[in-house]
Amino acid sequence: MLYSFYQHICTVKKSIIFLTTLLLSIGLFAQNLKKNEAELLMERIGKRYKAFKTMKADFSYAIESRQNKNMEKQKGQILIKGNKFKLDIANQLIICDNKTVWTYSKEINEVQISKYDPKSNAVRLDDLFTMYSKGFLYKLVESKKEGSKELVVVELTPKDKKKNYFKIKVTADKTNQSIISSQVFDKNGSIHTYTVINQVPNILFKDKQFGFDAKQYPGCEVVDLR
Repeated sequence: MLYSFYQHICTVKKSIIFLTTLLLSIGLFAQNLKKNEAELLMERIGKRYKAFKTMKADFSYAIESRQNKNMEKQKGQILIKGNKFKLDIANQLIICDNKTVWTYSKEINEVQISKYDPKSNAVRLDDLFTMYSKGFLYKLVESKKEGSKELVVVELTPKDKKKNYFKIKVTADKTNQSIISSQVFDKNGSIHTYTVINQVPNILFKDKQFGFDAKQYPGCEVVDLR
C-alpha cells in the first residue's frame, strides 16, 4: 500500500427567467476563477519542488479503511534524487534507482527485487511533491490561517479515470509554496493520508544510496521477481 507513497481531485443549474440565469452564470464564473487560482498555485508549487535536485522528508502516514473502519498510523522518511527514491517505513525499506525496486523486510530479513514500472496506477514516490501540478481538475475548497501560515486546501480529480484513486486533497502552505499534507482517496474505499513533518531540499546524496547491497544484511534472503 506504501507503493501507493510511496504504494497515497472536482466541482456544481437553471431557473426563473433572466435574473436567475444571470445569478447562475456569476456563480459558475466565480467557481472557475477558484479553479484557475488552485491550478496556478499547484503549478507554482510543482515548479518550486522541481527546482530542487534532492529532497529529504520526514512524514507520518495513515491509512483508513472504510470497509472495516480500521486506522493504521506510521512514521517514515523518504530521500528523493531525480527519479530515484529511498523510503524507510513500517519495518520496510523500499529503494528505487529508476530501473529496479528493492523491497526489504526488516522483520524477516528478506528482499524482493522487481522491475520499476513508472506507468503503474500507484502514486509515484519519486514524483510525490510535483505530481499535483499536472493531469488534474482543480478546486479550491478552503483557505485558513494558522499562525503566520496561509493554508489552502485544494481538491484534485485525475483526468485519467484509470487511476486506482479518484480524488486527492492537498493542504499547502501558500506563504512558502510547500506541501503540508495530502489525502489520497482510493476506489477501494481506503484513504491514505501523508503529513510532512520536516522537509529539507538539496542535500548531497550519492547514487549508491539508491541501491541495495544484500551483503550488508547477513543472512538476507533474496527473491528476484524480475
